[in-house]
Amino acid sequence: MKNFTLFLLVMRMQKRFTGLAFIILSILIVSVSAYVFESASQTVTQTVKDVATITIQNSALGDINEGETITYTESEVSELGDAISIVTTSAESNVYLHLDSDIDDLSSYYSTYNIVVKFGTVVGSTYSVGDTACTLSLGSPDYSSIDLDAAGTWTFDFEITTTATQVSSDQATTVTIVTTAESTA
Repeated sequence: MKNFTLFLLVMRMQKRFTGLAFIILSILIVSVSAYVFESASQTVTQTVKDVATITIQNSALGDINEGETITYTESEVSELGDAISIVTTSAESNVYLHLDSDIDDLSSYYSTYNIVVKFGTVVGSTYSVGDTACTLSLGSPDYSSIDLDAAGTWTFDFEITTTATQVSSDQATTVTIVTTAESTA
């Protein structure tokens, strides 16, 4: 009878152990399931867009004599027509064209050096072909911003007037104009 009692005791413990094992197994399954269901990932992408593409033409004006004043247009120097060409791609906001030159460095050789920048091509804009966009000169060599108020192709023509001063020998001169386009004025 002792064996039978021992047998019953072992069976009860085994039932409790089995029940306890099922409870622990259920908790583990819930824990693992909860972990798997709370896993997530997210991707954020963005493209930085180029708002403008600029094309510049170089031009050679030729010689000028001391004291002489010459005005150059597209008729005399073809490269002055469409001297700046820019394609803007932003329809949501305006693009601003900035012109920075070193004309002021030429004050020893010229009493007048003016570059009148005119609209050559406009697309859906408030400007018209031939309107003056800005003037660069000895006293004002830079222009802060030309507002390109529509997306599309823009061109600018140059009209240059120079008056040479007296020099003791021939002087080669060069004007550099740095053209930038950006979305801020």
